[in-house]
Amino acid sequence: MQSFKKLKEEITELKKAIKILEDENASLWFLLDELEKSNIKNPQYHKQFVEVFDKLRRQQLMTHKKVEEA
Repeated sequence: MQSFKKLKEEITELKKAIKILEDENASLWFLLDELEKSNIKNPQYHKQFVEVFDKLRRQQLMTHKKVEEA
């Protein structure tokens, strides 16, 4: 059985994690609102989205997935 002190520490850590998740959630809702406000179906934005996603794919391919010594 865990001691009272350890349980208090765990509660504190969980409260910090909740705060981080709430901030991230608020940020994502803001981003969603901004995306809904903008018309991303506009053809002029399509090229930009394709370029950004291509760059992200390239970066993912260039990222080394295993942690090793240099």
